[in-house]
This record gives sequence, structure tokens and C-alpha cells, in this order.
Amino acid sequence: MSNGQMEFIKNTLRICQEIENRFYSEQIKLGDVDPQEPWWLSKTTLIAKNAELVLSDSSATTAWTNDFRNPGE
Repeated sequence: MSNGQMEFIKNTLRICQEIENRFYSEQIKLGDVDPQEPWWLSKTTLIAKNAELVLSDSSATTAWTNDFRNPGE
């Protein structure tokens, strides 16, 4: 894997973690300590998990999906 690809995956992981952290931080600020997670948060978590697997050289165990739409639609 090239350095550019590695940097892209590292940045993707970092961004996903920031999104997750921001969501939970806002929920705590609002006093909602057990929030119902929005549909998109599970997609963000999946991307982060897969990025971690690729970075740890375990990309064969990733689970990607094409379905990134709102399941309620």
C-alpha cells in the first residue's frame, strides 16, 4: 500500500472517530446519556472499524456494505 493510501485511511479513521466523539459529547452536554443512535452513526462506526482492520494488515476481514442510505426510507 502506498504512503498516500495509508494517509487516506488514517485520515478516514481519525475523521470517523471525531464524528463519533462529537455525537456523544453533544449528547452528554444535552444530558442524554443513553441516546438513541442515529442510523448514520452505525455506518460511521463500520467505516472506522474497517479502516482499523486495513491499517492492522487484516483487510481480509473487513465487512463493507453498499447500503449507506437511511434504513427508514
